[in-house]
Amino acid sequence: MRRFLNFLKKILMNGGLFLLVGVLTYRMVFAGSDFRLVLRHAAQSHVVFLLCGGAMVCVMLCAEAVTVRRNLRLLGETQSFHQCLIYTFAGNFFSAITPAATGGQPMEVYLMHKKGVSAVHGTLALIMDLACYQISTTLLGIIGYVSFGPLIHSLLGRFIWLLWLGLVLNTGLLILLLFAMFSRQFIFRLTALAAGLLAFFSKSRADAFRQSTEAAIAQYRTGAAMFLQNKRYFLVNCLITILRILAMHSAPFWVYRALGLSGASLVQIIALQSALYISCAALPFPGGIGIAERSFLQYFKTIFPGTLLQSSMILSRGIGSYMTIILSGGVLAVVFVLSMFRKKHRFHNKEGEAHETSIQSNGHGSHGSSWSGRSCLSDQFPDAAERVHRKRSLYGGSG
Repeated sequence: MRRFLNFLKKILMNGGLFLLVGVLTYRMVFAGSDFRLVLRHAAQSHVVFLLCGGAMVCVMLCAEAVTVRRNLRLLGETQSFHQCLIYTFAGNFFSAITPAATGGQPMEVYLMHKKGVSAVHGTLALIMDLACYQISTTLLGIIGYVSFGPLIHSLLGRFIWLLWLGLVLNTGLLILLLFAMFSRQFIFRLTALAAGLLAFFSKSRADAFRQSTEAAIAQYRTGAAMFLQNKRYFLVNCLITILRILAMHSAPFWVYRALGLSGASLVQIIALQSALYISCAALPFPGGIGIAERSFLQYFKTIFPGTLLQSSMILSRGIGSYMTIILSGGVLAVVFVLSMFRKKHRFHNKEGEAHETSIQSNGHGSHGSSWSGRSCLSDQFPDAAERVHRKRSLYGGSG
């Protein structure tokens, strides 16, 4: 319980950081925006396309819930779809408000544990989901860069290094993840090297790092064994994850069509958004806030006309990011309130049952004590009881 409270305290602190970054983003990105113009563009847009964008957010969340449920079922844990959807809401919300998305998975594991899923199985299910996600996002980012390299270079100019950094970091993370899952010798040597470097500063921290890393590697390798035994299962999960990412990256296209624009294809816009996502993933800002908005203005400055660029950025981020955060947070708040209400209702029911049981036991106890007392008097004074009975019979009384 104390560990969870510490974790919750860290989440709240990161939530404060999220708000701080949000305020700075507003000052740096939105300060010069004319929100009346944005509202006018939104009012004049084709609502059907904006609704399609909102539907894609739901597809993204549902696809993630499906993969989590499939992974849990593979590990022998039976969870309903709506329960896995709640895990997904928690993962997206807490990932968005914590740096480098570090808060999502621990909260998902905690909620799974409350529903009877072992922490080991919950962690493994999320590790397998992370592997599919990392493979899919890196692959789509590379395809986007290869397919539209000259366009991306002309758009980013001297900021192209940010995309290269994102590609290198994501590819490196994917390689480390695969090595951790499939190469025991390499990853243990790497862990020993990192622990040795850390020992120069603190031996206790080096030992703690080695123990925690070895435990994590053991879990990764268990997940790898599950993959090797169920290759088709893993392939289907990757396809579902690609669908999920395509739905997530399609938000600018629906805004593009909603504003009455044409000329750019769905493939081109998704490729640009995939490269943009990789660029933002290189920096550990909560939810990519700030850097994602600024990057959008760079990546899409030739896709959207100058008068619509700011409005398209706000609408795209509103659908693809802010809507996800608000929807996930709202659902979690409702689930929390309903859970508290059910607990309070169960407590009152148990209290009422205990009170009723107490009354019944007291009534039976007093009634039984009077008869047991009468029986005890008859047993202790049999002669006196017989004389009383004869006297009542003589005068016609009832016994």
